[in-house]
Amino acid sequence: MVFLENTVGFFVQYFPCALMIFLPFPNGAYRFRRKWIFVWITAAAAAVAALLPVILHSGVAADTALTADLFMFSVICLTLAAYILLVRETLIKKLLVFFVVMFCAALQYCMVNALTAALSDVLGLSTQCEEHSAYSQCGVIMYIATAAVMLPIMMTFVLRTLREYISSVETKSMRREFLILIISTVIFIAAEMGVDMTYYHLAYGTYLRFLAMLAVLLVYQVVIYWLIFRESVRRKRDNDRRRTMEIQRIQYEKIAGDIESTRRMRHDMRHHYNSLNDMLDRGRLDEMKDYLAEVIDTTVKRDSEMYCQNMTVNGLLQYYIGLARDKGIRCEAWADCGELAVEPADLTVMFGNAMENAINACEKCGEDRWIDIKIGTVQSSLAIEISNSCGSATLDRHFQSDNGFLPAEAFLSGCQGGGYGLRSISHTAQKYGGSAKFRYNAEKKTFTARIRMNISAEE
Repeated sequence: MVFLENTVGFFVQYFPCALMIFLPFPNGAYRFRRKWIFVWITAAAAAVAALLPVILHSGVAADTALTADLFMFSVICLTLAAYILLVRETLIKKLLVFFVVMFCAALQYCMVNALTAALSDVLGLSTQCEEHSAYSQCGVIMYIATAAVMLPIMMTFVLRTLREYISSVETKSMRREFLILIISTVIFIAAEMGVDMTYYHLAYGTYLRFLAMLAVLLVYQVVIYWLIFRESVRRKRDNDRRRTMEIQRIQYEKIAGDIESTRRMRHDMRHHYNSLNDMLDRGRLDEMKDYLAEVIDTTVKRDSEMYCQNMTVNGLLQYYIGLARDKGIRCEAWADCGELAVEPADLTVMFGNAMENAINACEKCGEDRWIDIKIGTVQSSLAIEISNSCGSATLDRHFQSDNGFLPAEAFLSGCQGGGYGLRSISHTAQKYGGSAKFRYNAEKKTFTARIRMNISAEE
């Protein structure tokens, strides 16, 4: 019975936390297939849970509680090392998720101790551990009960709020939140441990006052966590919305300018007709042909500013191509798309990130600075390919540099788009059932982004 209590108690306490640190990341972030990693986590958790009672019953441990704590600490360290190796993400993101899960673990530990103490004081139940045991029968029940209550809440938080934060907020913007999370988590754990150790030496009423203080601290920490993640995602959305509004403003000004240009063109056409009529009356046919060629060339150049029928895509192309040319970057574009079942804000964020990355890369090149854009629809998908000159790119050492297309996670900070804009592009493409792949050709000094988005009506 003691063997079972220790095994079940450790597994219920450890396994949900070990599982949650892997959940916020997309499939492409794992070094191995996601399902196999989860299988390994489950098997490892079961193995270490069965190992704890063996160690405690071997007679080697003089202090059962201390041995159990050291065993848990060792398992956490090994889990952290495996987690860092198995996930292809920036260290700050991985540590941020780890500290969030550590907060959940400390919260569960706090609740179990509070509940078992209350049962002991109020109902007079025995909560003492048996010899060579780190978990009492009451403690195991409390761990199962708290896991049943907390796990659905924390899984929802991890799979929604935390995953959205990880995928949409750039790493450079996480530093402040990261420091706040570390400090607040350490404060919470330290306060919880202080209260836990102090309660054994205090009367029941005094412990209630400490428990009330801990509850206030808990609410404070939860509010901090919630506000940090929600506020960061909201700030990112506001920035994307401002970018969309700016492009719409530029597009509106372009339309207003086109209307004015058309009015002037009608006025100019009267002069063209009069000139042509005068040349015709005088029989100056060669001069008339040259004049017509000049008028046609001017009209074609004016019409070429209209890239496609989709107003959002056309506005984005006009804005970023104009921005690139102002920086001395040769830019060519071909687009053929009409109405798309894609939110204009998502198009703006994705295409904006891709073009900003391309422009930034071109600015670091020498005189040969260029961007080539192709946009079209293939069956039920929107296909985008953006190629540009790029002096260098840094790949994660676990990816082979074979000039092939790679996921966003392959490119590290300091390369095309800093490695983070690419993840935002990939996240937006996946939102529409598509994908985004990237390639750096070291010989040709060229970076290429290929994006596919599902635009079928059911999406």
